[in-house]
Amino acid sequence: MADKKRVYWDACIWFALIKQEPGRYDQCAYVLELAKAGELEIWTSSLTLAEVFRKKCGDGVAGGLAEAQDQDFEAFLSQDFVVEVQVDHQVGIAARRLLRAHVPLKKPQDAIHLASAVLNNLDEFHTFDQVNLLCLNGLISTKNGGALSICEPPTRPLPEPDLFTALAMDKDHSEASPPIH
Repeated sequence: MADKKRVYWDACIWFALIKQEPGRYDQCAYVLELAKAGELEIWTSSLTLAEVFRKKCGDGVAGGLAEAQDQDFEAFLSQDFVVEVQVDHQVGIAARRLLRAHVPLKKPQDAIHLASAVLNNLDEFHTFDQVNLLCLNGLISTKNGGALSICEPPTRPLPEPDLFTALAMDKDHSEASPPIH
């Protein structure tokens, strides 16, 4: 198999998953399934460990990780399909530079997440943050010069109909249309 796709998860994605936010949870669960199946890696900053304490992203559900879930979340981030990026000197400098270069980027924690993705040349940056992050899609260059795709997690594809359902649908369409003369 070719190299795995590498996606970065902003704190908003973790919140949507933890809080099972309607309209967002299934997108996160779908990406998580792909990661567990070995089709991609999920990257996130060690800052996420603190950010899940309490947060509200946009119109998302307020609140955070319950104390009883702390150790489970820490263990979850140590799975093989999750890569944790450390907040170090290089990330801090890159975050500050991103804040100066991009007016919509207003929060240092968002800049730290972006810098973590940029410095690791990741394929996509997943977020639900319309105001500060999604508006920067294609405007941020990764370390190797490629444009970083900043997007919401993909939606789960609809299941393909089985052979007999597809045949029945084709038959219905051919009977509904009058023949052309």
